[in-house]
Formats: sequence, C-alpha cells, structure tokens
Amino acid sequence: MRGTKAWTAGCEVRHNPRMNRVTALLRTPAVAVERFDHAPDVAHRDPEGERAATHAVSFVEAGSFRLQVAGAWHELTPSHLFVATPGLEFACAHDEEHPADRCLSIRFDEQAVESLRSAGAAPLATPVVALDNRRAFLRLGLGAEVDAARVEALAGALYWSLAGPAAGRPLFRPGQLAWYAARVERARTMMQVHYAEPLSLSQLAREAGMSVYHFARVFSELQGQSPHQFLVEVRLNAAAERLRAGASVTQTCYAVGFGSLSHFVTSFRRRFGVRPSQLPPRPCRRA
Repeated sequence: MRGTKAWTAGCEVRHNPRMNRVTALLRTPAVAVERFDHAPDVAHRDPEGERAATHAVSFVEAGSFRLQVAGAWHELTPSHLFVATPGLEFACAHDEEHPADRCLSIRFDEQAVESLRSAGAAPLATPVVALDNRRAFLRLGLGAEVDAARVEALAGALYWSLAGPAAGRPLFRPGQLAWYAARVERARTMMQVHYAEPLSLSQLAREAGMSVYHFARVFSELQGQSPHQFLVEVRLNAAAERLRAGASVTQTCYAVGFGSLSHFVTSFRRRFGVRPSQLPPRPCRRA
C-alpha cells in the first residue's frame, strides 16, 4: 500500500522513531545542515501529508522515493533536489517498510532568505530541481564542511544556483567530482593566499595539476565563476579591508594586486556600489 513520508523541510518529526532519523551536522544563525535517514531496525510509518515550515533545499544522497506536490507525482533520485518554501503542502511515498533513502537538508532562516533576496536572488518556486555539477559540488562541501562561515557561504551559493536551470553537461562521477573539487579548492587557496601576486591562469592550472583549458572549464562550472572573476573578488574584498583600516586608495590598489588604478576604481565601484574613497572606515571599538 502506498504510504507517505515525512520530509526535511522544517517538519517537526525528528523525535518520532517511526519517521525520519535526523543527524544535525551544523547549525548557525542563518542555516542548519542536517542528514535524514531511517533507523534500520524500525518499521517506517509515514504521515498522510506534510506542510513545510521553513525554506529548505534537500539533496537525495541515496535511494529514491516519490514526491507529490500540487497533485503531481515526481520520482526523486540522487539526480534531484527538493526545494521547499513555508506553507508548501506535499507528500512523499515509497513501498518499503524499511526505507533506504538518505537525504542532506539545508534549512534557511527567514532573515537569511530576506538577505539573499535583497541582494538580488530570485525566490525559489520550483519544488523539484535537477542536480548539476555546480549543485553537486556545493552538496559535497555542505556535507563535509565544519566552519560556520564557510557553510553559510556555500548555502548562499546554493540558493543562488537554484534560480536558473541546471547546466546541461553530464554529471561527474562521485570520485571524479571529489577529485575536481580538491583541485578547485587548491586553486582557491592559492588565490586567497597569494592574491597580491600577478597570478596567471597557467600558474593556477599547474597548481591544480590540470591543463589550462580543462582547469578553466571545471573551475567555472563548479565555482560558478571563472578563475579571473574569483581572483578579482578576493582582491576587492582584501582592498575593502585595507581601506576600512585607513589605507589610501592608491596604496591599496597596488597592494592587493591591481596593476591599474582606473581598473581598480571601476571594479571596486561595480562590486560595492561606491568609489574606494567613499567607503566608510571601520568603526572604532570601545575599550
């Protein structure tokens, strides 16, 4: 007989032994990362339906089941994500008494969603979204990362990634994705540490152990921006810190790796909405 299954979108089921088993991986004021599975020795009993209480994005890590939203049924597999918004009514169904599906859920605080939308992120509307390599890369980080600031950044990037359609390229195999992710992280670290140096695409590719073209394509697909765009962003963030600490515009420009003052000013204004000279200083702390 077809049953329904409690889902991860903020539903209050975590203490019911006949529903999902919840493992909290990390919580911050903005997001919570949790893993949902089922106790192997407990027969699973599903509620008739659910109403989402929070904004949540859930990956199917293993197994599969059926999701019903607005009267339509969808087969959810590791190639899909479930996107829930407050008030969404849904039901999930499977036939097994002892389900084997496992899910990774990222729940967003309402203020975090408001912040993302005020920055230009589109509201999430489609409940079932296809996985692509960018989203799989973010899932990899969210399931393993323990640094709160990094998790919030990854969760924000995931939210942004869901506004558009999935990229059409074939999904990387899990081992292949992990290998590429390690190379991307190696290049990211090099740019974050040596941003003031005149880094070239060839240098970054060598650091990653990949050919120039292949590195540029993989980095852009997984990171969501080209290596050059990432490096410029790192330099601009470093520049903002220097300017807030009282450094001059010209000194800051060359100290963070820009070779042209006019390019620096233009890029800074595009990124922060003000000229470097207009950035307010960091407020002094009281003793």
